[in-house]
Amino acid sequence: MGQLASPARIAHRWSPPCARPNDPLAAPVRPGTFRRIAELLAARLAGAWRRPRRAVQPPRAPAALLAAALLLGSCLLLLSSPLTAGPEATLYVYAVTPLRARALEQKIEDAMPGVDVTVFGKLSDFKTALEVSPPNAALSPRPVLTSLNRGVDLQGLRAGSDAEQYLLVSTKLLARDMLSSFRYGIVDLVERKSLPRFVAGLLGVNDAPEVQRVTKIEDLLQLLQFQTADAVLLPERFRADFESKSKMSFTILSLSTAKVGLVAVTFLSERQSIEGAIRRLPKHVLADLGVDEWR
Repeated sequence: MGQLASPARIAHRWSPPCARPNDPLAAPVRPGTFRRIAELLAARLAGAWRRPRRAVQPPRAPAALLAAALLLGSCLLLLSSPLTAGPEATLYVYAVTPLRARALEQKIEDAMPGVDVTVFGKLSDFKTALEVSPPNAALSPRPVLTSLNRGVDLQGLRAGSDAEQYLLVSTKLLARDMLSSFRYGIVDLVERKSLPRFVAGLLGVNDAPEVQRVTKIEDLLQLLQFQTADAVLLPERFRADFESKSKMSFTILSLSTAKVGLVAVTFLSERQSIEGAIRRLPKHVLADLGVDEWR
């Protein structure tokens, strides 16, 4: 006659059929919770199982009883209210900043407990995510939201203005009558097909120039170093840092037409779950986003 498996062993290897990962009623539990319940049930039933028996042959009933008890306990546990709740809201971010996407993501997430924050390094990824898995809110420069046909619900301000100055930076002599013939570099702010016309508007010229888009501020410096572009368009707030990273001599031109909307927020679902957290972002995080308050 085969040896009867111990209750602890049964608890270790048995998996309840009711724990379906795709069941919408199944809620996440803390790691080890199920094992602890199984061990308690196994210990209690083991005590009853080891009582003196009149029959010489050990009965099989306790193993079946244990399995049924574990099944019932695990199902009740999985169908109960979750012990750990997931993020209450989601926020997608695309911003023009020297920070790496992961570093900015961590700073924003630390300042917004309970909010799942994702910072995108590429505009194309940001756009795709908005379409495939919309968040509660999205934060990006206003031209980005405009190009994606999204309205502005919160507008970032710096020193009372909702736009920032962009500078024209080059290693060549800059003259206004030459602007249409230059090749330009700029951090991506609108969709690819719209970017040349967008740059023409910043330059105040009629003809759309040749434009090379990049994903990071530091990439603009490389365009000038390798002469891939004749000039780049740079947010004025990054000027000092940009010049400090190169020994090249720059010609810098500030155009009255080169104004770009600061970061703004659009809400894609019920805004109350996340608006307060965005408005409470600390000053050092707002500074990384290029603003100091919301309107």
